[in-house]
Amino acid sequence: MADPESVQRISSAFNPSSRFHFQLGIFQQAERRALTSVVRNGYDVVEATIHDPPFLTFPYFQFSSDFLTRLSRGFDWYLSSFGLQRRMLERLSRIFVLSDEGRRAVLRMAPSANVIAIPHIVRKDSIWPPKSPLGKNLLYFGFIGRGKGLDYVLALHRELLKIRPGTHLHIVGQPATSRDQRYVERLAAEYRDDLTFHGFVPEDKLDGLFEGAAHVILPYRQYKYVFPASGSAIHAIRRARIVWTCPVNAMTEVIRDGENGFMLTMEVERDARRLASVLEDEGLTRRISDGARESAIGMSQYPYHVHFAGDGTSPSNDSSHCRVSVA
Repeated sequence: MADPESVQRISSAFNPSSRFHFQLGIFQQAERRALTSVVRNGYDVVEATIHDPPFLTFPYFQFSSDFLTRLSRGFDWYLSSFGLQRRMLERLSRIFVLSDEGRRAVLRMAPSANVIAIPHIVRKDSIWPPKSPLGKNLLYFGFIGRGKGLDYVLALHRELLKIRPGTHLHIVGQPATSRDQRYVERLAAEYRDDLTFHGFVPEDKLDGLFEGAAHVILPYRQYKYVFPASGSAIHAIRRARIVWTCPVNAMTEVIRDGENGFMLTMEVERDARRLASVLEDEGLTRRISDGARESAIGMSQYPYHVHFAGDGTSPSNDSSHCRVSVA
């Protein structure tokens, strides 16, 4: 992977036949600036994978002030950055997104863009084996923000404790902004029983937490601006964990209620009763876990090569061609 600041600095010096692929998401300003510089230098093949469609990055302009950054988001959403995002999207050779909902969102903003929906990459060797441990704990996993529903996770856990005392909740992740940090601090002061706020947990420590928690609670709310695929849900199902979530954003493309996970009603007492019932039913728990694992296997078998074979953009043995990946 190339450093985006280096790519921007020498963007005019690459071989004219160079091919570029950018990984872009929220707050990735350095990558967006490098992309802009490469496109302006007229290279023929410039592609991107967009993780938070329809935007290349969101907001397009970022400031040190949270208030100004929020204004910039409104500038993007209501004024479409005066067409900056649309024009750049439509100049790219191809855009890859990780859900059909994301593809539709990009095309609403940039109707002439060349957009391809592909599933989140899952390596076959990363999928947990059959009969992996299914612990009785609960887990919340991922970046923490108001749209991620941590407040509902905690309310649901509190209600569940009335039915199943001693069920422990592990919360893994960091707040994305200072505003989110205050949100976490407020929740940590309000909820204390049978839970642990871990903050950031390195990858080599995560598996132990997942082994102890068959159920991953991700009650996302409908995002106002972006339509991402949930990386947290993908990391859960490749470990054969049972995801409890909501039918918003692109989640219905990943989780099917009663097959490889469950959909929450966002009625805390009702959801707590259903969660308690599943926790008691080891056969059902194993069946849904197996369904999650099968979903991950299906994703791992996606033929990504069809997008690069025979169209002139596959990696070449010709040393005069250079392929640059930027993330």
